[in-house]
Amino acid sequence: MSSRFILKASRMFGPDLEGEALVSREPIHFTMDIVPETGVVMGAKHDLYAENITDKILVMPSAKGGVQSAMSIMELVNNGCGPKALLYNRTNPIMVQGAVLMNVPIMDFFDQNPVEVIRSGDWLKLRPAQGVVEVQRR
Repeated sequence: MSSRFILKASRMFGPDLEGEALVSREPIHFTMDIVPETGVVMGAKHDLYAENITDKILVMPSAKGGVQSAMSIMELVNNGCGPKALLYNRTNPIMVQGAVLMNVPIMDFFDQNPVEVIRSGDWLKLRPAQGVVEVQRR
C-alpha cells in the first residue's frame, strides 16, 4: 500500500477534520474500558490498555456497549477527553446517537476494513460529507 491512500465510507456524519489515528483490533466499551476524567483505556486486557484516546481518531472493528455508551461519549467530550472522531468497520445506532449528540464525526461501512489498512500514528483527513478518509502513512 502506498504512503497515501483513500477509504470510502457508505455511512457518515460530522464536520471535516484531520488528526492522528489510534487503531484497536478490539471494540472499545466507552463505559467500562475508558477512564472518563482522563481518556485513558483502563481495560487491562484491551489491546489499547494505558493508551489515551483524547483527540485521537479512533479506528475500531465494531461498536461495544449499550445505551450508556452514548452518555459515556458525551461525558468524555464534556471532560475534554473525547476522541476526535470514530471510524468503525461496522457500528450501531447507539454509537451514532452519542457521536451526533456531541458532534463527533463517525463513519462506517468502508470499502476496505479500516482496522486492517490504517495504522496507529497514521495522519487521517476526514471529509464525512463526501464519505472520504484520506490516509497518510507516518
